[in-house]
Parts: sequence; structure tokens; C-alpha cells
Amino acid sequence: MAAFLYRLGLGAARRRWLVLGAWLVALVVIGFAVRTLGAETSNNLDLPGTDSQAATDLLTEKFPPQQNGANPLVFNTSDGKVTDDRYEQAIKESRSKLLELSYVDTAPSPYSQKGASQISDDKGTAFIPVLLNIANADITEEKAQRVLDAGEPARSAGMKVEAGGQVGSDLSQPATESSEVIGLLAATIILAFTFGTMVAMGLPIASAVFGLLIGLSLIGLLGHLAPVPDIAPTLATMIGLGVGIDYALFLVTRYRSELDSGKPTEEAVATAVATSGSAIVFAGSTVVLALVTLLLAGIPLVTSLGYASAIAVVTAVAAALTLLPAILAAIGPRIDHLRLPWVTRPGAAAPAAAAGAAVPAGIWGRWATFVTDRPGRAVLLSLLILLPPLIPFFALNLGQEDIGATPKSTTERQAYDLIASGFGPGYNGPLLVAVELGTPAKPSPTFLSQKSQAEDLQAELEQEQASGQAEADFLSQQAEGLSETQTQLEGEGAALEAQESDLEAEGSRLQSERARLTRERTLRAQLDALAIQVREVATEGARLAAEEAALRARRSAIISQERRVKAKLAGQLSPTRRAELERRLARLQSREATVDDQIAAVSAERAANRGEAEALARQAAELRAEAAALGGSAVSLGEQALGLATQAIGLAEQKEQLEQAATEAEVAAANLRADKAELEAEKMVAEVQAQEAQQLQQELTKELTAAGGDERGTDQRLVDLQNGLKKSEGVDVVSPPQINDSGDAALFNVIATTDPALPATADLVRAIRVFVIPSRTDGDDVTAHVGGSTAANVDLADGISARLPLVILAVIMLGFLVLMMAFRSILIPAQAALINALAVCAAFGIVVACFQWGWGLGLVGVETDSGTDPIASFVPLIMFAVLFGLSMDYQVFLLSQIEQHRAGAATEKEAIAAGLATGARVIGAAALIMIAVFASFILNGDPTVKQFGVGLAVGVALAAMSVLLLAPAFLVLVGRGIRWLPDWAERRLPQIDIEGAGQAEEAAEDA
Repeated sequence: MAAFLYRLGLGAARRRWLVLGAWLVALVVIGFAVRTLGAETSNNLDLPGTDSQAATDLLTEKFPPQQNGANPLVFNTSDGKVTDDRYEQAIKESRSKLLELSYVDTAPSPYSQKGASQISDDKGTAFIPVLLNIANADITEEKAQRVLDAGEPARSAGMKVEAGGQVGSDLSQPATESSEVIGLLAATIILAFTFGTMVAMGLPIASAVFGLLIGLSLIGLLGHLAPVPDIAPTLATMIGLGVGIDYALFLVTRYRSELDSGKPTEEAVATAVATSGSAIVFAGSTVVLALVTLLLAGIPLVTSLGYASAIAVVTAVAAALTLLPAILAAIGPRIDHLRLPWVTRPGAAAPAAAAGAAVPAGIWGRWATFVTDRPGRAVLLSLLILLPPLIPFFALNLGQEDIGATPKSTTERQAYDLIASGFGPGYNGPLLVAVELGTPAKPSPTFLSQKSQAEDLQAELEQEQASGQAEADFLSQQAEGLSETQTQLEGEGAALEAQESDLEAEGSRLQSERARLTRERTLRAQLDALAIQVREVATEGARLAAEEAALRARRSAIISQERRVKAKLAGQLSPTRRAELERRLARLQSREATVDDQIAAVSAERAANRGEAEALARQAAELRAEAAALGGSAVSLGEQALGLATQAIGLAEQKEQLEQAATEAEVAAANLRADKAELEAEKMVAEVQAQEAQQLQQELTKELTAAGGDERGTDQRLVDLQNGLKKSEGVDVVSPPQINDSGDAALFNVIATTDPALPATADLVRAIRVFVIPSRTDGDDVTAHVGGSTAANVDLADGISARLPLVILAVIMLGFLVLMMAFRSILIPAQAALINALAVCAAFGIVVACFQWGWGLGLVGVETDSGTDPIASFVPLIMFAVLFGLSMDYQVFLLSQIEQHRAGAATEKEAIAAGLATGARVIGAAALIMIAVFASFILNGDPTVKQFGVGLAVGVALAAMSVLLLAPAFLVLVGRGIRWLPDWAERRLPQIDIEGAGQAEEAAEDA
């Protein structure tokens, strides 16, 4: 490979202007393509084989565009309520503007019946869940801005308007230019102190920037062919800029060394490419292999981040091997111009062939002597540095991106905070439970039965109310007539009483006169006795007449009641009511028969009474005839007495008639009171039935409300699942089911009580999947999946957790094989793998302590309500691949330096010391550059980018420390045994000269 690289470097040097022109043309062409087509990125989180993906697929098929998720447009006021007229009107106008956008599918009003839950309890906040009919990948910043601008009427009314969801995320992308500028500035200062000249300082920067621009352009174009996450360009910038400067640093350092040895420019360039270029190819291949190994994760997001970062590394390597040699050839010896007076350039290093094993003087020489003379202390010092950060590493908990950690100035964070404070944290990440039904949903039989019962009961109540009102009106009329009759009878009774009083007074007068007559007049006695008998017979006749009249009045009342019962029976009645009325009619008919018998008996007695009265009349006639003989006053007195008796009989009959009428009136009043009592009883029954109907209607309303107003939502399968979700611990609200037109799919929105990024929410997702859904759908033709962004992030974390050991093992094994082929040793790659793994895990520990535990979270510019920030699940996976690859770069460079000095060294220790002393300056400078570049991205507003910035910066620092301290100490302790390689491996491994010095000389002779 060194020979090929030599010819490549030589060709680039000799055709420098052509190569430079080709790179410029490539940059212009690719840049024009990006400007024309656009740099496409997407945050679509495809997770094949996961439950959330199954939910997304089901929603895509059955509920488009529900799978895109809602984008809440949030309205808030601090000086009133959103239900105030001016605010309500403003929000309604904003909704109208939303619906004018062609890509807005639905925007439910918070003032509709279904939108009642879109207004907070304190009435200070409302939101409109905007559902777009385009995929999230197609939401451009311009389209997102139009959604936010639709809230201008509310904003003009004095309200705060913010956007969440994908719309808010697209409007809240943090700028990365400041991070890149700071990183480049820091790299420039480090390069200035490393090279001591302005010209040499600028070359790695130029090479890295050119390679990065090409890489980012290719990533932008790649987005049209495959999904590329929004964070991918930022991550590629971090990695591409860091490795680009480092690889150029290695090459420029070797080129200056070759110039110092007296070689001409073109040969120095070709030799530098053949030697350091080989190390660059190996180092870059290690990083690319580590990134490509992320394919094993089987997660498109992780894979996309891996190959996007790999593209940046490949273009950085290509720029270092072609563009940089052309620039070096164009500059030639002028690379040392514009020296910095305050920087002392170290002594020129001799080429590898003549380097020998002498340890250079200076700080790095003393460092190398310390490490090789006291390897035990070096190992102990390394462990003291590496082991403490490993403690928090074991508490690593993969979480998800949390909008609550984004900058408070962004619209997505403000929308997040407004919803969390107004409605609850769970509203920021609802779980979408997508349900597929084997048979279409339909109203439950219980619901239909209750509905039919309620309708029948309501109809019966209405009929009874109408009948009862008619009966009440009839009774009222009867009561009025009866009252008039009673008044009339009272008047007639008073008149009769007055006549009776007069008769009694006249009788008293006659009695006085009769007392003056002689007592001997037997006739008077007989007449008196006859008068008494006549009165008694008359009284008995009056009593019998009154009794008969009362019985006939009672019979009339019974017949009247029979007519009303028969009238009721003629209408539509429930079986129970009809049976009751029929029993009542039978009782009335029985009573009527009894009264008829009584009337017949009284009539017979009255006939006998009339016979007796007639006999008394005949006897009176005989006495009058006999009294005629008496003459005188006695006869006159007798006639007067008889006249009085006759009047008394007439008055008695009138009284009897009045009493009969009074009795009939009392009977009618009693019947009226009975009818009234019956009517009251019927009213009470009707009221009870009305209460039952109302309760039944309330139950039906409650069921229908829970079903979202769709009777199909009462399907027992959906009700069981809905109730199970409601009873789950950690669930705040479960929405009514949304059922598609065909009825074979439904959707529930489940709002958790906790923040979407908290572990408790992830536990809720798992509990619903493992316990609730199986227990509530067992044996039914129902399949349910939990989806939404929160569930997808849980699946992402679980998937990464499951595959993380495999990816780590694969990355370690690939690095092991590369180093084993390069250095033909088992222990060298073994120690490199172990040391790098320790350094990477220690870096993870720092990230855990900073973000997951919240130690110093404010120092990196993250503000959260909880004081912590969950570690995005893919961060450790990407970090491991990147850091392991970069750590291998330093291992390769150090070991290649040791290999160069091995031939001239008396012992392995001397070779290690010499290689460490000569390589430490470059490794230290390269590490500082990467640390500066990565750390500069901590200023980025994206909390995930901050996690990468902290983790990669700390990881590179620990990796460089391990390579400069722990690795050489380990090599010294092992000694010559470090070169051991089994015979079978010796025979099968290819011969590779990683620095390519010998092959470079052969290629130079051939050239």
C-alpha cells in the first residue's frame, strides 16, 4: 500500500494545480447540486420490528396522517382567560388561518365539545393540535414558520403563541457556526504552537475544511436517497473537522521532517504520503470500520449517523492524501515562512531510517523516560485517573431526547413548558395506542339494550304524562262542579232547617193548646200516636231512600272508574302496567256487583216501608172519619196536627233528598279524593320512572362520552382496553377512541402523569405492552400497539441496549484484527482494545455524572426543571464507535513511532521511550485539537450535541492520556513478549508495513 500511496502523493505533487482545480470543481459542482436540490434531512424514526413501528404502520394504513403526530400550537395569556371574548375570537381566527394552509389536515378547536380538553383548568392556556397531511420529513422551515405565523391574530391580541412537535423542532434548530468557528480558532492556536509558522499552521485547517465541505455536501445529497437525521451533519462536522485536522497534522509533520532531511519537495511529499499516509489510511479505516459497524445495531437512525459520520471521515482522509499533498507541493519550502517569534520550533526530527533510538531532549523526552523507567507508577497513575469515572458509568441509563432540556429561548421549549405547566408533563409526549380489530367495531348489545329501554321508558313516560294531565284536568273540573253542588246543598239545608224550626214552633203551640183540651179525648191520643207512627215510618223511609241514593251514587262512581280504567287499557302500555290495570278493573266490577245486591235489598225494604205508610194513611183516614163525629176544636186541632205531620213528612222527604244529594256529593268527593290519590301515586311512580330514565340516560351519556360520541366506541373490546389503560398506574388521561370509517381500527391517546423523558414513562410504556394489552385483549380478535414519539424513543433505547454489547464487541474485534495485522502481535491489539475500552467507558462515566446525575449541568448550558438531562439512547453507541476509532488512531501513531525506532534500539524499552518521545508531541497536539473542536460544540443549543461534545472531548483526553501513559507503561512491563504471535497467525496474516518506510524507498527508486 505504501508504494501506491507514494505514487499517489508524487502524482498529486507533480500535478498539483490539476488536483487543486479538481477539488475546487468538485466543491463547486457538489455545492451547486446541494443548492439546487437542497440538503435533505429527516427525523423520521423508523424502528423495524418494534411495537412502535407496528403502531406507526397501522396508523399509516388505517389513520393517515395520524402517524405523523400532532404539532400543538400553544396560546397563553397572563392577564385573563382564553375563554374571554377577545382571546376566544383571536384563537378562532388563528385556527381559520391554519385551515387555510393546504398541508394542514385537521386543527380541532379548543372551544368545540371534543376540544374541551385543550383548555387548561385555570383557563390560562389552550392549544390546537395541528395535524399535517405531509410527512415530518417534508416539513420545511418555511412551512413550519407559516404554521407559527397563523397564530398572529392571537399574538396581536396580547397572547403568547408557541409551536411544538415537529413544527417547533424545525423552527428551533440551533446554529452551529459559532461552535465551528471557536473550534477552528482553538485548533489554529494549537497548530501555531505546534508548527511555529503561520503557513504550516493553515495547511491542516485548509485540508480539513475542504474535506468537511465536500463531506457535508455529500451527506446533504445522500438525504434524498436515504433518511439522514438532523443531527447527522452536526455530528459529521465534529468528527470530520477533528480527524481532518489531525490527519493533516500527521502528514504535515512528516513532510517537514522529510524536508529537513534534505529531500526535494516532490519526493518529500511522496514520502510523507507513503509513510504517514499509510498510518492515516489505517487510522481512518479503523474509524470508518467502527462507524460502519453500527449497521449491526439494526436501527436506521444509528446506521444513518454512522455512515454520515463515515462519509466525513472518508473525505477527510481523501483530502489529507490528495488535496494536502498538492498544497504542500505548491508551497514547497515556504512552509516555514511567517514564523511566530514567540514560539520555538523543536529540533528537526530525523527521518525514520536514520532515527535510531535516541530519546529526544525536552519535556516529552523527560516524560518518556519517566514512563519507561517507572512503568508501575505510570500504570497506577493511569488507573487513578480512569477508575473514578467508571463508577457513574455503571449507572448509565439510556433515555431519550428531552425537549425540556433545549434552550428556553426556542419556540419548542416554550411550547413544552406552557403545556407542562397548564396541562401536565405527559401532554408533551402522548402515547398512541393503535388498535386493529379483526371484525369491525359496533355498538355493544348492552348499550343497544339500554338505549332501547331508555327510549321505551321515555315514550311511556310521555304517554303517561299526557294521560295523567288529561285525568288531572277532568278531576279538576269534577272538583269545581262538586264544590258548587256542596254550596247549593248547604243553602238548601239551611232553608230546611229554618222550616223545621218553624214547624217545631207551631207544633209546640198546638201541643200547648191540646193540653188545654180535655185529656179524655181518646181521639187526640190516637191521632198523636198515629202522627208519631207516621213520622217514624217517614223517617225510616227517608233513611232507606238516602241509603239507596248513596248506594246508587257509589255504583255510579264505580262505573266511572271502570270507564277510565277501560280507557287506559285501550292505549299502548307495558305488560306490567296493563296487568295492574286489568286487576284493578276486576276489583271494581266485583265491587259494582256487591253494590247492586245492596241496592236490591234496600229497595225491598223501602217497598215494605211504603206499604206500612199506606196502612197508616188508611188508618188516619178512618180516624179522621171518626173524628168528624167529635167536631169542634178537636177536629180542627187534629186536622192542623195532621197537616203539620204531612208537612213534616214533606220536609223529611226533602231532607232525605238533600241528605241523599249530600251523600252522593260526599261519595263523589271520596271518589275524587281516591282518584286524586291514585293520580298522585301514578305521579310518584312516574317520577321514580323518570329518575330511572334520567339515571339510565346519564349512564348512556357517560358511555357515549367515553366512546367519543361514536356508538361503535361502546364495543366491549374497546371498552375493556380503554378501562385497562385508565386503571394503569402512571396514566393521567385516556382519550375516547377514534374509530376509522371502516371500523377495523381505533386509536387511543394515553397521557402519562410524568415527563416523556423520565424512566417512569418508559416503564409505563412497557407495562402497557406487557400487562395491560395482553390482559385486555386475550382471546379477542384485537391487536394493539403502543406508538408515538415517546414509545419510539423507548424502543430505540431498548433496541440499542440489546445490541450495544454486540456492536461494542464487533468494534473491538475489528480494531483488534487491524492492529494484529499491522503489528503482527496478539498483546499489542489486546492492550490497545483494553485501554481504549477503559478510556471510552470512563468518558461515558463523565457524561453520566454531568447529564444523568446533573453534576455541572448548568456549566454546559442546559437548564431543566429536574436538574438532570436524560442521555439520548444513541449517544453512547455513536460515542463508542467514534472514540474507539480515534483512540486506535493514537495507538497506531504511537506504535508506528515505536516500530521506527525498534531497529536502532538496544532494548524494547529504548524503542518504546524513543517512539513515545517523538510521537508524544504530535499525539498531544492532535488530541488538543480534537478536544478543542469537540468541546466547542458544547456551546451548541441542542442538548444531544452537548452530550456528544462533552463525551467526545473527555473521551479523546482520556484516550490520549492512556496512549501516552498507560499503553507505553504496559508495553515496557511486557517487554519482548509483546511481539508474540501464534505460528498459525504468523503464516496467515499479510505482511503490512504500517509506516511504509521501506516500501516508500522502493517506490522512490522505481520512480
